[in-house]
Amino acid sequence: MLCRALFALLTLSAALVYRAGENLSFFVEPLTSLYVVAGFVFLVNLLYLVVFRWFKYEEAFGGVQIFGDILTVSAIAYLTGLLYSPFLFLYPIVIICGTIILGRTGGYFTAAIACITFGLLVDLQFYGLLSPPGFEATPFVEELTWQNVFYRTSVLFLACLVTSLVSGYIADQERRARADLAVMEEQVKRVEKLAIIGEMAAGLAHEIKNPLASLSGSIQMLKGEKGWEPHHEKLMGIAVREAARLSGLVTEFLLFARPGVGKPESVDLLGAVEETVALLAQDPRRGHHARVEVHVGEGVTVCMDSGHLRQVLLNLLINATEAVDEGGLVVFTGYGDRNKGVVLRVKDDGPGIESEDVKHIFDPFFTTKKDGTGLGLSIVHRLLEECGGGIRVRSSPGEGAEFILSLPAGGRTPAALSTSGPVLTGANEIG
Repeated sequence: MLCRALFALLTLSAALVYRAGENLSFFVEPLTSLYVVAGFVFLVNLLYLVVFRWFKYEEAFGGVQIFGDILTVSAIAYLTGLLYSPFLFLYPIVIICGTIILGRTGGYFTAAIACITFGLLVDLQFYGLLSPPGFEATPFVEELTWQNVFYRTSVLFLACLVTSLVSGYIADQERRARADLAVMEEQVKRVEKLAIIGEMAAGLAHEIKNPLASLSGSIQMLKGEKGWEPHHEKLMGIAVREAARLSGLVTEFLLFARPGVGKPESVDLLGAVEETVALLAQDPRRGHHARVEVHVGEGVTVCMDSGHLRQVLLNLLINATEAVDEGGLVVFTGYGDRNKGVVLRVKDDGPGIESEDVKHIFDPFFTTKKDGTGLGLSIVHRLLEECGGGIRVRSSPGEGAEFILSLPAGGRTPAALSTSGPVLTGANEIG
Protein backbone atom coordinates (compact mmCIF):
# COMPACT_ATOMS: atom_id res chain seq x y z
CA MET A 1 0.00 0.00 0.00
CA LEU A 2 2.89 2.34 0.74
CA CYS A 3 4.54 1.62 -2.61
CA ARG A 4 1.22 2.18 -4.38
CA ALA A 5 0.80 5.57 -2.71
CA LEU A 6 4.36 6.56 -3.65
CA PHE A 7 3.76 5.51 -7.25
CA ALA A 8 0.55 7.56 -7.45
CA LEU A 9 2.40 10.57 -6.02
CA LEU A 10 5.24 10.10 -8.52
CA THR A 11 2.80 9.80 -11.44
CA LEU A 12 0.96 12.95 -10.42
CA SER A 13 4.23 14.87 -9.96
CA ALA A 14 5.59 13.70 -13.34
CA ALA A 15 2.38 14.77 -15.10
CA LEU A 16 2.53 18.22 -13.51
CA VAL A 17 6.24 18.64 -14.38
CA TYR A 18 5.59 17.56 -17.96
CA ARG A 19 2.67 20.00 -18.27
CA ALA A 20 4.80 22.85 -16.96
CA GLY A 21 7.74 21.99 -19.21
CA GLU A 22 5.59 21.87 -22.34
CA ASN A 23 3.52 24.95 -21.36
CA LEU A 24 0.34 22.95 -21.73
CA SER A 25 -3.02 23.76 -20.29
CA PHE A 26 -3.71 22.25 -16.90
CA PHE A 27 -6.71 20.35 -18.24
CA VAL A 28 -5.47 18.59 -21.34
CA GLU A 29 -5.63 14.91 -22.31
CA PRO A 30 -4.16 12.54 -21.35
CA LEU A 31 -2.83 14.53 -18.37
CA THR A 32 -6.32 15.13 -17.03
CA SER A 33 -7.01 11.41 -17.06
CA LEU A 34 -3.69 10.76 -15.28
CA TYR A 35 -4.75 13.19 -12.56
CA VAL A 36 -7.95 11.21 -12.17
CA VAL A 37 -6.09 7.86 -12.06
CA ALA A 38 -3.61 9.16 -9.44
CA GLY A 39 -6.44 10.51 -7.31
CA PHE A 40 -8.37 7.26 -7.69
CA VAL A 41 -5.31 5.25 -6.56
CA PHE A 42 -4.96 7.48 -3.49
CA LEU A 43 -8.62 7.02 -2.55
CA VAL A 44 -8.61 3.25 -3.10
CA ASN A 45 -5.38 2.96 -1.12
CA LEU A 46 -6.98 4.90 1.73
CA LEU A 47 -9.93 2.50 1.62
CA TYR A 48 -7.53 -0.48 1.78
CA LEU A 49 -5.85 1.05 4.81
CA VAL A 50 -9.17 1.57 6.60
CA VAL A 51 -10.54 -1.96 6.05
CA PHE A 52 -7.21 -3.73 6.53
CA ARG A 53 -7.59 -4.27 10.28
CA TRP A 54 -11.05 -5.85 9.84
CA PHE A 55 -10.09 -8.14 6.96
CA LYS A 56 -9.70 -11.66 8.37
CA TYR A 57 -8.01 -13.32 5.38
CA GLU A 58 -4.80 -11.52 4.46
CA GLU A 59 -4.14 -13.50 1.26
CA ALA A 60 -7.66 -12.78 -0.03
CA PHE A 61 -7.20 -9.10 0.80
CA GLY A 62 -3.87 -9.14 -1.04
CA GLY A 63 -5.57 -10.79 -4.03
CA VAL A 64 -8.17 -8.02 -4.15
CA GLN A 65 -5.41 -5.41 -4.18
CA ILE A 66 -3.43 -7.21 -6.88
CA PHE A 67 -6.52 -7.42 -9.12
CA GLY A 68 -7.14 -3.71 -8.52
CA ASP A 69 -3.52 -2.97 -9.47
CA ILE A 70 -3.93 -4.82 -12.76
CA LEU A 71 -6.96 -2.68 -13.61
CA THR A 72 -5.08 0.48 -12.54
CA VAL A 73 -2.03 -0.37 -14.66
CA SER A 74 -4.30 -1.17 -17.61
CA ALA A 75 -5.99 2.21 -17.20
CA ILE A 76 -2.62 3.99 -17.09
CA ALA A 77 -1.45 2.07 -20.19
CA TYR A 78 -4.67 3.02 -22.02
CA LEU A 79 -4.30 6.70 -21.12
CA THR A 80 -0.64 6.79 -22.23
CA GLY A 81 -0.85 5.10 -25.62
CA LEU A 82 -1.74 1.49 -24.71
CA LEU A 83 0.35 -0.52 -27.20
CA TYR A 84 3.05 2.18 -27.16
CA SER A 85 2.72 3.14 -23.49
CA PRO A 86 5.99 3.63 -21.58
CA PHE A 87 4.30 2.24 -18.45
CA LEU A 88 3.94 -1.37 -19.61
CA PHE A 89 6.82 -2.31 -17.28
CA LEU A 90 4.32 -2.00 -14.42
CA TYR A 91 2.68 -5.32 -15.40
CA PRO A 92 5.74 -7.43 -14.43
CA ILE A 93 6.02 -5.46 -11.17
CA VAL A 94 2.40 -6.32 -10.30
CA ILE A 95 3.11 -9.97 -11.16
CA ILE A 96 6.10 -10.00 -8.78
CA CYS A 97 3.94 -8.53 -6.01
CA GLY A 98 1.23 -11.11 -6.73
CA THR A 99 3.75 -13.93 -6.46
CA ILE A 100 5.16 -12.63 -3.17
CA ILE A 101 1.71 -12.28 -1.61
CA LEU A 102 -0.17 -15.19 -3.20
CA GLY A 103 2.62 -17.67 -3.94
CA ARG A 104 3.63 -19.30 -7.21
CA THR A 105 0.10 -20.21 -8.31
CA GLY A 106 -1.13 -16.74 -7.45
CA GLY A 107 1.68 -15.29 -9.57
CA TYR A 108 0.58 -17.41 -12.55
CA PHE A 109 -3.01 -16.23 -12.16
CA THR A 110 -1.83 -12.60 -11.91
CA ALA A 111 0.20 -12.97 -15.12
CA ALA A 112 -2.75 -14.58 -16.90
CA ILE A 113 -5.20 -11.85 -15.86
CA ALA A 114 -2.71 -9.13 -16.83
CA CYS A 115 -2.18 -10.64 -20.31
CA ILE A 116 -5.90 -11.14 -20.86
CA THR A 117 -6.72 -7.57 -19.79
CA PHE A 118 -4.00 -6.01 -21.94
CA GLY A 119 -4.81 -8.26 -24.90
CA LEU A 120 -8.47 -7.31 -24.74
CA LEU A 121 -7.66 -3.58 -24.76
CA VAL A 122 -5.24 -3.99 -27.68
CA ASP A 123 -7.88 -5.90 -29.68
CA LEU A 124 -10.38 -3.13 -29.09
CA GLN A 125 -7.79 -0.56 -30.21
CA PHE A 126 -6.82 -2.56 -33.30
CA TYR A 127 -10.41 -2.89 -34.49
CA GLY A 128 -11.08 0.80 -33.91
CA LEU A 129 -13.42 0.33 -30.98
CA LEU A 130 -11.07 2.06 -28.55
CA SER A 131 -8.71 4.98 -29.02
CA PRO A 132 -6.28 6.21 -26.33
CA PRO A 133 -7.05 9.90 -25.65
CA GLY A 134 -4.51 12.50 -26.74
CA PHE A 135 -2.20 10.13 -28.64
CA GLU A 136 -3.73 10.04 -32.10
CA ALA A 137 -1.08 12.36 -33.58
CA THR A 138 1.84 11.57 -31.33
CA PRO A 139 5.08 11.19 -33.40
CA PHE A 140 6.23 7.94 -31.74
CA VAL A 141 2.99 6.11 -32.57
CA GLU A 142 3.57 3.76 -35.51
CA GLU A 143 0.99 2.51 -37.94
CA LEU A 144 -1.28 0.06 -36.13
CA THR A 145 -0.69 -3.03 -38.26
CA TRP A 146 -1.22 -6.60 -37.15
CA GLN A 147 2.57 -7.15 -37.29
CA ASN A 148 3.17 -4.35 -34.78
CA VAL A 149 0.34 -5.57 -32.58
CA PHE A 150 1.63 -9.16 -32.65
CA TYR A 151 5.23 -8.15 -31.96
CA ARG A 152 4.52 -5.79 -29.06
CA THR A 153 1.92 -7.99 -27.38
CA SER A 154 4.19 -11.04 -27.75
CA VAL A 155 7.06 -9.17 -26.06
CA LEU A 156 4.81 -8.16 -23.16
CA PHE A 157 3.31 -11.64 -22.81
CA LEU A 158 6.78 -13.20 -22.83
CA ALA A 159 7.96 -10.71 -20.20
CA CYS A 160 4.95 -11.55 -18.01
CA LEU A 161 5.56 -15.30 -18.43
CA VAL A 162 9.26 -15.11 -17.58
CA THR A 163 8.54 -12.83 -14.63
CA SER A 164 5.92 -15.23 -13.22
CA LEU A 165 8.23 -18.24 -13.63
CA VAL A 166 11.29 -16.60 -12.07
CA SER A 167 9.41 -14.89 -9.26
CA GLY A 168 7.48 -18.12 -8.56
CA TYR A 169 10.70 -20.06 -8.20
CA ILE A 170 12.18 -17.40 -5.92
CA ALA A 171 8.98 -17.28 -3.84
CA ASP A 172 9.08 -21.07 -3.36
CA GLN A 173 12.70 -20.94 -2.28
CA GLU A 174 11.94 -18.10 0.10
CA ARG A 175 9.03 -19.97 1.69
CA ARG A 176 11.13 -23.10 2.11
CA ALA A 177 13.89 -21.04 3.67
CA ARG A 178 11.38 -19.51 6.08
CA ALA A 179 10.08 -22.97 7.03
CA ASP A 180 13.62 -24.28 7.57
CA LEU A 181 14.49 -21.17 9.57
CA ALA A 182 11.42 -21.64 11.77
CA VAL A 183 12.45 -25.25 12.48
CA MET A 184 16.01 -24.17 13.25
CA GLU A 185 14.80 -21.39 15.55
CA GLU A 186 12.61 -23.87 17.41
CA GLN A 187 15.55 -26.24 17.82
CA VAL A 188 17.82 -23.42 19.02
CA LYS A 189 15.23 -22.32 21.59
CA ARG A 190 14.86 -25.91 22.78
CA VAL A 191 18.62 -26.35 23.07
CA GLU A 192 19.01 -23.07 24.96
CA LYS A 193 16.18 -23.97 27.31
CA LEU A 194 17.53 -27.45 27.91
CA ALA A 195 21.05 -26.13 28.45
CA ILE A 196 19.84 -23.80 31.19
CA ILE A 197 17.73 -26.53 32.78
CA GLY A 198 20.58 -28.99 32.52
CA GLU A 199 23.13 -26.74 34.19
CA MET A 200 20.77 -25.96 37.05
CA ALA A 201 19.48 -29.46 37.56
CA ALA A 202 22.70 -31.40 37.13
CA GLY A 203 24.06 -30.02 40.38
CA LEU A 204 20.79 -30.78 42.12
CA ALA A 205 20.85 -34.32 40.77
CA HIS A 206 24.31 -34.88 42.24
CA GLU A 207 23.09 -33.63 45.60
CA ILE A 208 20.15 -36.06 45.46
CA LYS A 209 22.21 -39.04 44.31
CA ASN A 210 24.63 -39.01 47.23
CA PRO A 211 21.98 -39.08 49.99
CA LEU A 212 20.12 -41.80 48.08
CA ALA A 213 23.21 -44.01 48.16
CA SER A 214 23.60 -43.43 51.89
CA LEU A 215 19.88 -44.08 52.48
CA SER A 216 19.90 -47.30 50.49
CA GLY A 217 23.03 -48.57 52.27
CA SER A 218 21.61 -47.77 55.70
CA ILE A 219 18.35 -49.59 54.94
CA GLN A 220 20.26 -52.61 53.71
CA MET A 221 22.18 -52.71 56.99
CA LEU A 222 18.98 -52.37 59.04
CA LYS A 223 17.43 -55.25 57.13
CA GLY A 224 20.21 -57.48 58.44
CA GLU A 225 19.44 -56.71 62.06
CA LYS A 226 17.37 -59.21 64.07
CA GLY A 227 14.08 -58.53 65.73
CA TRP A 228 12.25 -57.11 62.73
CA GLU A 229 8.64 -58.04 62.22
CA PRO A 230 7.59 -59.49 58.82
CA HIS A 231 5.77 -56.32 57.83
CA HIS A 232 8.93 -54.37 58.65
CA GLU A 233 10.79 -56.48 56.10
CA LYS A 234 8.13 -55.62 53.50
CA LEU A 235 8.42 -51.90 54.21
CA MET A 236 12.20 -52.09 54.01
CA GLY A 237 11.93 -53.82 50.65
CA ILE A 238 9.68 -51.07 49.35
CA ALA A 239 12.14 -48.43 50.58
CA VAL A 240 15.09 -50.16 48.89
CA ARG A 241 13.16 -50.59 45.62
CA GLU A 242 12.04 -46.95 45.52
CA ALA A 243 15.55 -45.74 46.39
CA ALA A 244 16.92 -47.79 43.48
CA ARG A 245 14.20 -46.34 41.22
CA LEU A 246 15.11 -42.79 42.24
CA SER A 247 18.79 -43.56 41.73
CA GLY A 248 18.05 -44.81 38.21
CA LEU A 249 16.00 -41.70 37.45
CA VAL A 250 18.80 -39.43 38.66
CA THR A 251 21.32 -41.39 36.58
CA GLU A 252 19.16 -40.93 33.46
CA PHE A 253 18.75 -37.25 34.18
CA LEU A 254 22.50 -36.79 34.57
CA LEU A 255 23.01 -38.52 31.22
CA PHE A 256 20.50 -36.09 29.68
CA ALA A 257 21.83 -32.96 31.42
CA ARG A 258 25.54 -33.72 31.04
CA PRO A 259 26.07 -36.46 28.48
CA GLY A 260 29.79 -35.82 28.27
CA VAL A 261 31.87 -35.30 25.15
CA GLY A 262 32.60 -39.01 24.78
CA LYS A 263 35.17 -40.39 22.38
CA PRO A 264 33.98 -40.26 18.75
CA GLU A 265 35.18 -43.27 16.84
CA SER A 266 34.20 -45.32 13.82
CA VAL A 267 31.55 -47.82 14.98
CA ASP A 268 30.03 -50.57 12.84
CA LEU A 269 26.30 -49.80 12.78
CA LEU A 270 25.19 -53.38 12.07
CA GLY A 271 27.21 -54.76 14.98
CA ALA A 272 25.92 -52.08 17.37
CA VAL A 273 22.29 -52.76 16.42
CA GLU A 274 22.65 -56.53 16.75
CA GLU A 275 24.36 -56.20 20.14
CA THR A 276 21.55 -53.94 21.38
CA VAL A 277 18.88 -56.37 20.19
CA ALA A 278 20.68 -59.28 21.87
CA LEU A 279 21.07 -57.28 25.09
CA LEU A 280 17.39 -56.45 25.29
CA ALA A 281 16.46 -60.05 24.50
CA GLN A 282 18.08 -61.06 27.79
CA ASP A 283 16.11 -58.51 29.83
CA PRO A 284 13.57 -60.40 31.99
CA ARG A 285 11.46 -57.27 32.43
CA ARG A 286 10.15 -57.47 28.87
CA GLY A 287 6.68 -58.91 29.46
CA HIS A 288 5.79 -59.67 25.84
CA HIS A 289 7.39 -60.84 22.63
CA ALA A 290 8.24 -58.54 19.74
CA ARG A 291 9.91 -59.51 16.50
CA VAL A 292 12.90 -57.35 15.53
CA GLU A 293 14.23 -57.30 11.99
CA VAL A 294 17.56 -55.68 11.16
CA HIS A 295 18.10 -54.33 7.65
CA VAL A 296 21.47 -52.57 7.72
CA GLY A 297 23.97 -52.28 4.89
CA GLU A 298 27.16 -54.18 5.63
CA GLY A 299 30.18 -51.97 6.16
CA VAL A 300 28.19 -48.89 7.13
CA THR A 301 29.88 -47.16 10.05
CA VAL A 302 29.12 -44.06 12.07
CA CYS A 303 31.44 -41.62 13.83
CA MET A 304 30.14 -41.48 17.39
CA ASP A 305 31.01 -42.51 20.91
CA SER A 306 30.20 -46.22 21.06
CA GLY A 307 28.56 -45.94 24.48
CA HIS A 308 26.36 -43.06 23.35
CA LEU A 309 25.37 -44.93 20.19
CA ARG A 310 24.34 -48.04 22.13
CA GLN A 311 22.39 -45.86 24.60
CA VAL A 312 20.52 -44.28 21.66
CA LEU A 313 19.75 -47.66 20.11
CA LEU A 314 18.68 -49.16 23.44
CA ASN A 315 16.30 -46.31 24.25
CA LEU A 316 14.71 -46.45 20.81
CA LEU A 317 14.38 -50.23 20.93
CA ILE A 318 12.81 -50.17 24.41
CA ASN A 319 10.40 -47.48 23.22
CA ALA A 320 9.43 -49.47 20.14
CA THR A 321 8.99 -52.83 21.89
CA GLU A 322 6.84 -51.24 24.58
CA ALA A 323 4.64 -49.63 21.92
CA VAL A 324 3.80 -52.81 19.95
CA ASP A 325 1.39 -55.56 20.95
CA GLU A 326 2.19 -59.24 21.42
CA GLY A 327 3.96 -60.45 18.28
CA GLY A 328 4.47 -56.91 17.01
CA LEU A 329 7.25 -55.98 14.61
CA VAL A 330 10.15 -53.53 15.00
CA VAL A 331 12.37 -52.88 11.97
CA PHE A 332 15.85 -51.27 11.91
CA THR A 333 16.90 -49.98 8.48
CA GLY A 334 20.32 -48.37 8.03
CA TYR A 335 22.20 -47.18 4.95
CA GLY A 336 24.60 -44.50 3.74
CA ASP A 337 23.09 -41.50 1.97
CA ARG A 338 24.49 -39.25 -0.75
CA ASN A 339 25.45 -36.48 1.66
CA LYS A 340 28.18 -38.68 3.21
CA GLY A 341 26.06 -39.37 6.25
CA VAL A 342 24.20 -42.39 7.59
CA VAL A 343 20.43 -42.76 7.90
CA LEU A 344 18.94 -45.15 10.47
CA ARG A 345 15.19 -45.77 10.58
CA VAL A 346 13.47 -47.46 13.51
CA LYS A 347 9.88 -48.36 12.67
CA ASP A 348 7.26 -50.21 14.70
CA ASP A 349 3.70 -51.32 13.92
CA GLY A 350 2.26 -50.06 17.19
CA PRO A 351 -0.69 -47.69 17.69
CA GLY A 352 1.31 -44.63 16.60
CA ILE A 353 1.58 -41.22 18.24
CA GLU A 354 -1.17 -38.64 18.49
CA SER A 355 -0.52 -35.54 16.37
CA GLU A 356 -0.64 -33.21 19.38
CA ASP A 357 2.00 -35.36 21.15
CA VAL A 358 4.49 -35.54 18.26
CA LYS A 359 5.91 -32.06 18.84
CA HIS A 360 6.51 -32.79 22.54
CA ILE A 361 7.99 -36.29 22.48
CA PHE A 362 11.59 -35.02 22.72
CA ASP A 363 10.82 -32.71 25.64
CA PRO A 364 12.20 -33.93 29.00
CA PHE A 365 9.70 -35.58 31.35
CA PHE A 366 7.00 -35.73 28.66
CA THR A 367 5.57 -39.26 28.52
CA THR A 368 2.34 -41.04 27.66
CA LYS A 369 3.34 -44.19 29.55
CA LYS A 370 2.03 -44.99 32.99
CA ASP A 371 5.44 -45.80 34.47
CA GLY A 372 7.64 -43.80 32.08
CA THR A 373 10.10 -41.11 33.14
CA GLY A 374 9.89 -39.10 29.92
CA LEU A 375 13.69 -38.99 29.57
CA GLY A 376 14.37 -41.80 27.06
CA LEU A 377 13.75 -39.86 23.84
CA SER A 378 15.14 -36.67 25.39
CA ILE A 379 18.42 -38.49 26.01
CA VAL A 380 18.39 -39.77 22.42
CA HIS A 381 17.84 -36.26 21.09
CA ARG A 382 20.58 -34.82 23.28
CA LEU A 383 23.18 -37.49 22.46
CA LEU A 384 22.55 -37.14 18.73
CA GLU A 385 22.91 -33.36 18.95
CA GLU A 386 26.20 -33.79 20.77
CA CYS A 387 27.65 -35.81 17.88
CA GLY A 388 26.26 -33.52 15.14
CA GLY A 389 23.38 -35.79 14.17
CA GLY A 390 19.62 -35.40 14.42
CA ILE A 391 16.33 -37.21 14.78
CA ARG A 392 12.78 -36.72 13.53
CA VAL A 393 9.62 -38.77 13.76
CA ARG A 394 6.85 -39.75 11.38
CA SER A 395 3.69 -41.14 12.90
CA SER A 396 -0.05 -41.32 12.45
CA PRO A 397 -2.51 -42.85 14.90
CA GLY A 398 -3.04 -46.52 14.05
CA GLU A 399 -0.12 -46.67 11.62
CA GLY A 400 2.85 -47.07 13.94
CA ALA A 401 5.78 -44.72 14.39
CA GLU A 402 9.06 -44.30 12.54
CA PHE A 403 12.09 -42.53 14.01
CA ILE A 404 14.57 -41.32 11.39
CA LEU A 405 18.11 -40.70 12.62
CA SER A 406 20.83 -38.84 10.74
CA LEU A 407 24.28 -39.87 11.95
CA PRO A 408 27.77 -38.68 11.00
CA ALA A 409 29.47 -41.26 8.83
CA GLY A 410 32.64 -43.04 9.87
CA GLY A 411 35.14 -44.69 7.56
CA ARG A 412 33.18 -46.81 5.08
CA THR A 413 34.18 -49.27 2.43
CA PRO A 414 33.43 -48.54 -1.25
CA ALA A 415 30.75 -51.23 -1.16
CA ALA A 416 28.95 -49.45 1.65
CA LEU A 417 29.11 -46.15 -0.20
CA SER A 418 27.37 -47.65 -3.20
CA THR A 419 24.68 -49.37 -1.17
CA SER A 420 21.37 -48.51 -2.81
CA GLY A 421 19.11 -50.08 -0.24
CA PRO A 422 18.94 -52.04 2.99
CA VAL A 423 20.15 -55.60 3.31
CA LEU A 424 18.39 -58.15 5.52
CA THR A 425 20.99 -59.40 7.97
CA GLY A 426 18.96 -60.97 10.70
CA ALA A 427 15.75 -61.27 12.67
CA ASN A 428 15.44 -61.70 16.39
CA GLU A 429 12.70 -62.19 18.95
CA ILE A 430 12.63 -60.23 22.19
CA GLY A 431 10.85 -61.43 25.26
